[in-house]
Amino acid sequence: MDSKFYESDRERWNEIDKARKKVAKHLKVPRGSRVLDVLVGEGDFARTIAKSSKETRATAGEILISDIKEAKRRIKQDELTDRVELLRMDVTHMAFTNNSFDYVVNFTGWHDFTAISGEDLVDQLFSEMVRVLKKNGILAVTFIPTLELTDKVSRKDKELQEYMYKSRKRPKLFHENFFLQMFEEHGIKLLEKSRFETPKSRLQPQDAKKFLKWACTNYKNFYPPEVEMKSYEEILEKFREFIEKHGIREWKSNFVLLIGKNIDVQAP
Repeated sequence: MDSKFYESDRERWNEIDKARKKVAKHLKVPRGSRVLDVLVGEGDFARTIAKSSKETRATAGEILISDIKEAKRRIKQDELTDRVELLRMDVTHMAFTNNSFDYVVNFTGWHDFTAISGEDLVDQLFSEMVRVLKKNGILAVTFIPTLELTDKVSRKDKELQEYMYKSRKRPKLFHENFFLQMFEEHGIKLLEKSRFETPKSRLQPQDAKKFLKWACTNYKNFYPPEVEMKSYEEILEKFREFIEKHGIREWKSNFVLLIGKNIDVQAP
């Protein structure tokens, strides 16, 4: 089996978790900083940030009830209820006052945001992130970059990803230049760009089929009705040969971290 294949689903999630921890460690959030995490999903990054120091407290904002429920369970399990505040919120209209946080951070979730809220609201989200950030505060965005189509396999990966959705409204991966433009337009001075990768990047054929079947069944539970997916049978009919030979790509295997400073702060 190709060395790029995860041997098991557990190994896959362990490697993604290691990458998340490396990003959190790389940020070097000072003790006592007030941190806001957005697009938190099940709260893994907020918990990782909180664990970096007993004096660090994180506020995590999420809108999906299913993710909030699971995030609360994990926060309690890790005994972090006193250091991670989980709030249900629309991150495009946050209730915090201007200049509230020392750090505003994020670990992926942009692709789901575009499917749930729409691509046109990304700019509004950035405006809110910067609005609640203190002067000289740090904005740290981690995203999954678009795939470089350097060979037949990667081109087929992209084709499969796009084929999964019937509707035009769907998850979207952004190019690095998009986020750099957002930084510039919102007064964030880029300080650093770093890349983090897992050692493997593909699901074995049997795991790929299990994942696709799960996705076709469960994604509709948290994506809006406008995000319509093809059936598992349709996907397998078109891509069976490719999947049985190459599996599928784990998109959460390559991460880019952009760190910037707020030099254009809103008035309090």
